[in-house]
Amino acid sequence: MGNQIKRSVGTQICFANHSGDFAPSGQLDLRQGTPGETQLTLTAATTAARQSAKVDLGELRAPAYSVDAVLHWATAPVIGTNVEVYWAPSHDPTAGNGNPALLTGSDAAYTGYADLDDCFQHMTHIGNFSASDYTAWPQIGHIGVFSPPSRYGIVVINNETAQALSAYTSQMHIVFTPIIDEVE
Repeated sequence: MGNQIKRSVGTQICFANHSGDFAPSGQLDLRQGTPGETQLTLTAATTAARQSAKVDLGELRAPAYSVDAVLHWATAPVIGTNVEVYWAPSHDPTAGNGNPALLTGSDAAYTGYADLDDCFQHMTHIGNFSASDYTAWPQIGHIGVFSPPSRYGIVVINNETAQALSAYTSQMHIVFTPIIDEVE
């Protein structure tokens, strides 16, 4: 019998308010095992962008990552509006060095240049979290699969829903799940 290529899951990276009240419960916890933790305070104001702390995917990183999220709105957004999710690649491990589009590499609001759309041209668009008008419970969604071009990078979210995310941050997180091909 010939070799088979199978997919396995590596150690996840969880972007959340780890320095605050992040403590997802049960069905809202997308983490598997003990993921790496990177700070990203998900309380974006209306149509605001936010950047995570810079993350190191490792010298031997997975060729692809599946990206999923749990988000929660305080007020119902218009159905079908999006939170855009980007990866800003960096060649440098230091937070403020080697980043595109004026990113600092620290968990903070992101204003970029005068026009955010120009800034996003320097990042990889991972995908969109499409909102529903449901606010009684956090929403779970798949954002996309992407292949990072660099070892280091920053997650940037852009809330285009015209509604702020909830101030209740204990459930909200974005998870990168490494997709690893193994030959058997």
